Formats: sequence, C-alpha cells, structure tokens
Amino acid sequence: MGLHTSAAILGRRAIRKYKPDQVPDEVLREILAEARWAPSATNTQSTNVYAVSGEPLERFKAELRQYAESEVEPKPDFPPGTGLPPALMARQQALFQARASFIAAEEAKMGIRPADPPVSPTVAGAAVFGAPTLLVLTFEEGVSDAYGCFDAGLFSMAVCLAAQSRGLGTCIAGGVARNAELLHKLLPGTDKHKILITIAIGYPDNDAPVNRFPRTRLAVDDFVTFVR
Repeated sequence: MGLHTSAAILGRRAIRKYKPDQVPDEVLREILAEARWAPSATNTQSTNVYAVSGEPLERFKAELRQYAESEVEPKPDFPPGTGLPPALMARQQALFQARASFIAAEEAKMGIRPADPPVSPTVAGAAVFGAPTLLVLTFEEGVSDAYGCFDAGLFSMAVCLAAQSRGLGTCIAGGVARNAELLHKLLPGTDKHKILITIAIGYPDNDAPVNRFPRTRLAVDDFVTFVR
C-alpha cells in the first residue's frame, strides 16, 4: 500500500499549486487514521483537526484575501519570533531567491508573463495555493505550548507522509492562520483552543514551476554532533 516510508520522506515537498479535484472523504479519513499514530506527550493526543473544504473554505479564502488587501494587522494565536540567527536567515533568503529565479525562468519558457502590478505574497497566499481542503490544527488552552506544538508537529509530519504515499501533496502553512479570528469564527468549538498551524492538502499540479524547483538540504555532518 503506497510508497515505502523512505520514498515518502524523500519525495515529500511543500506543494504550492493544486488541481481543483476534491480529495474524497474516505481518503482523508485514511490519512488522518494513520496520522493519529504519531507520537504525543504521554499519549495525550492533544492535536485537534478541522478539515475545511467546499463553501466554508471559499468563504474563508475570500475573507483572508480581504484582510490581506486591507492590510489588517495579523493577530495569530502564536505570534512569530523576534528573528532568526544569521545562518538560518541566510539559508531562508537563499531558498527564496533560488525559488523565485527558477519560477521566473520556467514561466518565461511557458510564455507566462509576470503579473503587472505584482501581487503581494500575502494577498496571493490567501488563495491557499488553490488547495481543495485545508486542515487546521489546534489544541486546548490547558495544554502547554511546548507539548502542544511538539505533538502537532509530529502529527503534521505524519499527515504529510500519509498523503505523499497516496499521491497527494501538502503544504504546512503558518501564514494562513495569521488572522486567527477568522478561523475561530469559522470553526465550531474553538473558543478555548489555540490555532497553531494549517495544512493545505490536495492533488499536486506537477507541471507548475513552484512545485518543481530544485531543493537542497544540509549534509548530515553540518547539523549532527556524534558524542561517543
């Protein structure tokens, strides 16, 4: 059934353009049923999932775009940090530059002209990459941030691998939760929950340059210290 785990890990990538095809409910249930076996602190299984699609998702996208166009100040349940260490910042900027250059070159080959005027990343991001389904991960206020975030991180990776093994794509997107009030309004029973992260999920458009740019990773010896 599906790909070998190593193939799923190596093949997984953030998908930022999707086909419009809906993901069948039974497939989503299979993915989430596998992901529930991800580790959690003392088996608390603190991660709650809201699977949003159809009209509610389109309504949310429209409201998020309106906020972006009006430059409404972001108010996420988890504010961003104060900044990255220089080495990590350099790595991030290298990714952004390499991705932008690749996409521009590939779209030029395809005869796609850049938008004029350019669309801001925040406004463009409100479309959630055209994904037909958005998973919203939350945990209750009584759970410590450290454990809740760690549990949700493990759960997110399990979702991504289970989706990859079925030919689906995913993108873990924190920016989609930047205006948390919109999600609290949309999702029932979240008044005592913290909205942590979202995961776009659907069938990838494999022809889109944004889904094909070359990726890099650190060598093992660059981030591992063996202590014997």
